[in-house]
Amino acid sequence: MARCRVYLFTYKRNQMFTRAVRSLLGQHFTDWVCEVHNDCPGDPFPAAFIASLADDRFIMNDHRENLGGVESFNLAFAGCSEAYASMLEDDNWWEPQFLSEMIAIMDSKPLVKVAWSNMRLWKEGEDGNWTDTKTFVWAEGRSRLFHWPQARQAMSALHSTGAMLFRGPHASNYLVPPIVLINAVELIRERSFEHPIYLEAKPLANFAITLATTRSPDAYSWIANQVMMLASFIAASPDKDKTTKETLAYYREQRPIPTPNFFLANIFILKDRRLYKHFNVSDWLQSGKWLLRHGHKLNYIGRYLALQTDTYRFLLTQTRQRYQQAEKNT
Repeated sequence: MARCRVYLFTYKRNQMFTRAVRSLLGQHFTDWVCEVHNDCPGDPFPAAFIASLADDRFIMNDHRENLGGVESFNLAFAGCSEAYASMLEDDNWWEPQFLSEMIAIMDSKPLVKVAWSNMRLWKEGEDGNWTDTKTFVWAEGRSRLFHWPQARQAMSALHSTGAMLFRGPHASNYLVPPIVLINAVELIRERSFEHPIYLEAKPLANFAITLATTRSPDAYSWIANQVMMLASFIAASPDKDKTTKETLAYYREQRPIPTPNFFLANIFILKDRRLYKHFNVSDWLQSGKWLLRHGHKLNYIGRYLALQTDTYRFLLTQTRQRYQQAEKNT
């Protein structure tokens, strides 16, 4: 049995798909198997390309129907017998040392179940060429362990799925509800990760900023997901006042300032007037400005949240577990 199972997902990106496959074939670490999942029924290219490689480490799966990003990605978290697993999307690609270095890191840190590396950002041009932006997901060059909770996790994620290594037999703990918004799946899945999680600061993988995307352009569904994340982050905390105060302080320093989401999380989910004591004048002004511009969308956000009860239940359950785990580890 191989030491690592790689899940490679593709959908109508055949040129990028071949680049991702070549990056896997170029790995210094060779003890892997790869499940290829083609989510475009009727597209013969991925299977034909894999067959042309004549490499029995590849297992080809043509989906009978289009599953979409969330349900497809959940296949990578069903759990496997290999010690490690990783997920490679067709638009991203790995440096040759990605698997060897990430597996060595995980071997040396038996308590860490999830690790990821920094990623270099590349931008697709209209002519099909790619430009190195000379920027990275993590600007700071410091590898580190992250313990729960980090204020950034209230409305965002730390890890990058495209540069992630996780323990295969444990992966079924990371399944998310199929109704989750594809834009937020990475953020929501992170709530199920046991901490600490580990960042390798070296850019061992490459992230593609593509011209076309499967992500929803609906800004208000994105806001609703941030509201669910934030509400669960506060509601599950054993000290809601402390968490609200510290999280507000962190997000006041971000740009654009997302503090109106605290107001929205309270009116839609938390419904706790005591939390407003942590608002300062700027928080109220930001919330007022947001309402003047977007107040007509409050009903839309409310309806969206009503349809996402499974997502919020998942977030609340997993976030409670993270806080409980953190308390046990202190």
